[in-house]
Amino acid sequence: MSARQCPNCSAFLPPGQIVAYSYDLICPSCQHPLEISALSQNLSAYAGLVVGATVWWLASAHYSGNPGALGWVMPLLWSYLAFSVVAPLVLIFTADLNLKPLDSIVFQYETPASPHPSH
Repeated sequence: MSARQCPNCSAFLPPGQIVAYSYDLICPSCQHPLEISALSQNLSAYAGLVVGATVWWLASAHYSGNPGALGWVMPLLWSYLAFSVVAPLVLIFTADLNLKPLDSIVFQYETPASPHPSH
């Protein structure tokens, strides 16, 4: 299977849906609940952490001469932004989808209307 492909019907999911609804994925073709494999999730998180640490190291070297808050806030800000961009991009390219087991699906039911009129 390639990345972002449903294992049930082989339909491709759009990349925005993978990133935005990573815990509530539903195949647009067969309507089967899907989940992203643990390997894909861990790989994207690890890649984001590596890039974030590298950006923090480079930004710390750049801002080391600045006294005050700018010297420690800017490396944290740039590393957070790097992690926030790289982790979803890696997840888009490596998202291996599996069928979600039925025991992990949460069904939501609406409560029935009350039989008496409201006051």
